[in-house]
Amino acid sequence: MADQTPSFDYRLIRKTDDPSSAPVNVLAIAWRLRPIRTVCWGYRNSRWEARPDVATVWLDPDRDDLILWPVDRATAERAALEFATVPLPTEEELAEIGRTAPP
Repeated sequence: MADQTPSFDYRLIRKTDDPSSAPVNVLAIAWRLRPIRTVCWGYRNSRWEARPDVATVWLDPDRDDLILWPVDRATAERAALEFATVPLPTEEELAEIGRTAPP
């Protein structure tokens, strides 16, 4: 059987365009799924969460107060250790979290 786990792209969320600035979040995006699945660190609940409402705002091309940096998974994993209390989930776990997104 073919692997059904979607492939995620990763964006570091920063408050400045300085590449050395600390990221404030990681956004994992499965573009090929409909609806698009997004997962980020939820500060309120201290866990990785499906937050399509937040992702919609972050991905707005007219927004200029947050900078999204495309990165590979290894970079996203390292960056997550700077602000999250648990590591970035595996792609399988991200897919499961994404499936639990509220409507």
